[in-house]
Amino acid sequence: MSKINYTFLLIVLFIAISGCEKITDSVIQPPDMSGPEPLKVMTYNVYVGSSAEPLLSVENLVQVPGEVANMYNNVIAADFLGRAAGIAKTIGTHQPHLIGLQEISLIRLQNPGDFLPDNPTLAEEVFMDYLQILMDALQREGLSYQVAAQVENLDVEMPMILGSTFVDVRLTDYDVILARSDVEISRPTSANYTNALTIDMLGLEVKRGYAAVDATVSGVTYRVVNTHLEAYTEVNRVVQTQELVDTFSDETLPIIMLGDFNTRATDGTGYNMIISAGYVDLWQTGSESSGNTCCQDDDLLNPVSDLTVRIDQIFVRNFHHPYTVVTQTVGDKAEDRLDSGLWPSDHAGVLAAITFE
Repeated sequence: MSKINYTFLLIVLFIAISGCEKITDSVIQPPDMSGPEPLKVMTYNVYVGSSAEPLLSVENLVQVPGEVANMYNNVIAADFLGRAAGIAKTIGTHQPHLIGLQEISLIRLQNPGDFLPDNPTLAEEVFMDYLQILMDALQREGLSYQVAAQVENLDVEMPMILGSTFVDVRLTDYDVILARSDVEISRPTSANYTNALTIDMLGLEVKRGYAAVDATVSGVTYRVVNTHLEAYTEVNRVVQTQELVDTFSDETLPIIMLGDFNTRATDGTGYNMIISAGYVDLWQTGSESSGNTCCQDDDLLNPVSDLTVRIDQIFVRNFHHPYTVVTQTVGDKAEDRLDSGLWPSDHAGVLAAITFE
């Protein structure tokens, strides 16, 4: 072989080898999801403190002020200040990286009210701010969490009778994602579902929605979604579930979807829609606990835990690395009750600790 041909052959070989290296480098490798500690996520419906069913079921508007007053008194008796301290202690015990919270309420008053006849001014005097109360309780436990994303859902104002005076009370409901301070967050988004339950008698639209955020833990970024789907009718809940799975159908990041889905595992229609969309329910059915999360008595004073259904769930999708998971319910043991006898919530929280192999 001549020197020229030999040189040409070397050049061709070098180009071929270089081309192979480029092809190899261009292959997208799944991220290394292993880390120094398990990824811990929690969902917790903290409970506003009263059932809304009697109000939503009124047959005459004359009943409204009395039912609103009943709800208001129930909320006071449910002592969220004390319950938040208990919830914060539970969070401190496990220190999850990410927490999805539902029924985070903001209650405002206007005294005297002007709801009748046309409610010209909305109530703005803060009576109870559940988010601030809980954040303060976390800080007292020496914990550092930040609000990563939130969605505003229902915002409704109604009159109630307080003594001999009409007072306007306004309830604004939020779903919130908290992130531990060492978790990097970005791309917060939120939206209300286009479908909502309407109560014609009250002229009320019960808005629901979701909050989402990118959260980076141990160098891996997850899309975290928190929601609270309709509780009172399956028709609305199913439509909302479809909108939820459609919204995140093209997401390529590993997804953690958690919340109060109000659909029973494992036979609920909404539950199976989520499973059919490629999600995995993290609950370990063989664990000691049944996983039931709902519901304690409305007044939270039942002496024995009375949870009978599993409607608070943690789902994942796009988890391409093998993993093991340990799950448990929290806030549902006798020792979790407050000295007053109250349970921390009418729901149990759910915790998942995920270890990647």
